[in-house]
Amino acid sequence: MSCGWGDNTDRLPQGLGKFSAGSWCDVICAATLIDMGKIMHKFAADIGIVRSFLVMAIGLATFAGCEPADESTGVGATPKIPLKLTIISPHSERIRNTFADAFSKWYDQNYQKSVSIEWIVRGTPQCVKYIDNLFEGHDAQGAMAAPDLMFGGGLEDHRGLAARDRCFELDLGDSLDGVPADIHGLPVRDEKNRWVATGLSTFGILYNEADCKARGIEPPTTWTDLADPRFDGWLAIANPAQSGSNRQCMMLILQQQGWEEGWKTLVKILANARVLESSSTRVQDQVASGVMLACFAVNFDGLRRVQENPDSLQYINPPGATAATPDITSVLKTAADSRLAQQFVKFCLSDEGQAIWSMKAKGGDGAARTLYHYPIKPGLYESHKDQLAVADNPFVNDFGVRIDQDAAVKQSTAIIPMTGAICGENHIRLQQTWEAIQDEGMNDVALTKLCEPLIGEQEAYEALSKVQGVGDDEALAIHQKWSDAFRAKIEEAVQIAKGGE
Repeated sequence: MSCGWGDNTDRLPQGLGKFSAGSWCDVICAATLIDMGKIMHKFAADIGIVRSFLVMAIGLATFAGCEPADESTGVGATPKIPLKLTIISPHSERIRNTFADAFSKWYDQNYQKSVSIEWIVRGTPQCVKYIDNLFEGHDAQGAMAAPDLMFGGGLEDHRGLAARDRCFELDLGDSLDGVPADIHGLPVRDEKNRWVATGLSTFGILYNEADCKARGIEPPTTWTDLADPRFDGWLAIANPAQSGSNRQCMMLILQQQGWEEGWKTLVKILANARVLESSSTRVQDQVASGVMLACFAVNFDGLRRVQENPDSLQYINPPGATAATPDITSVLKTAADSRLAQQFVKFCLSDEGQAIWSMKAKGGDGAARTLYHYPIKPGLYESHKDQLAVADNPFVNDFGVRIDQDAAVKQSTAIIPMTGAICGENHIRLQQTWEAIQDEGMNDVALTKLCEPLIGEQEAYEALSKVQGVGDDEALAIHQKWSDAFRAKIEEAVQIAKGGE
């Protein structure tokens, strides 16, 4: 509708301050009311008639779609409809909430639009399985939300997704300035930018120091302490099929100690575990409450727990026995808005994003918002060293383990079914046998039989390579074969411990 006012907003009569000249609808309304009033004064002196026509004019204006200005939002202001981003992630609620709020504010400041993030929360192995299921057509009913990106997880997880063509090649431009190609031989970004690390993390042990002392148990200082009989029944371990951090800790033990010695350590650690829990959060809760005394943990979860329970908990990176590893993000080909997803990655790599990851948060709730990640840009360790929440510089300090990535992928693949064979239907038998060996004076022959690897390293890798791409029945048959073999080892170890009884 044209009201003939053009751009002459200076013609608005005085006294119409509650109408905004920036809204042409209100300009039209003001013009209609004033001009109709003048016309009626010319043709009738009766104030009642004037008033009647003014009422009619107001009704006409309302019918035409004009409304009085809302002084709190501006005339005709349309509420911002946030853009939607769906992210699958193993990260804690604290990390998710912190990044969701910060990214939405950053995007609004830079692009004048807010962003609403919908989270799909799983353990790292389950995140990968969820994504693969979508690509493999296992969502016939359309019930699974399609994620735009995966935020968090390890190198082997994201490299696998990229190898299976699940990820977009990103155009990150100068966002990668200052990001090295690798750390101690581990790549921190893909050659084609299909994935990129936005931070670094280490893996270690969270333990309840106060309850260890109360029970007369010496606190752990390294991985092998967790295999000691003093922790029999006092360890909380998460199933590596459901927890990426616990799987990573087990892989680091194999990297540091080798296949033979590493599995000896892992079998005893699993024997010390009360049960295999469904998530790293659950095992940390148990240690924090004193129900359990120690567990595996990624450094940022462990340090957060210590901050929440400073009088009881401690976190350590086992000296010379861990590594700094990339915490990675990938934009997925299931993305509804790959451009927005890429902006999230750029934000994580920006100075503001790196500050959120790694620096002590300020303000009254600063402790609650500190995330304890190592920044991915080496220059920040010098320029912001007094502000970082983590003490070490992983680009300078060697944590002890130089990860062989090819071996790490194979080991991580083997850990899940082998742990299932040891702790599935055999876990109670394992615990009983471990206690019997202790009761019989730690019979070395029985202990060796119990803890020797279930299967040779190369034999395990070859068997697992045959499982790839086969049906579930064939995979289950191999896993059952391993479970039966471990049960036979347990029975033999018991007989040896009891002197052949």
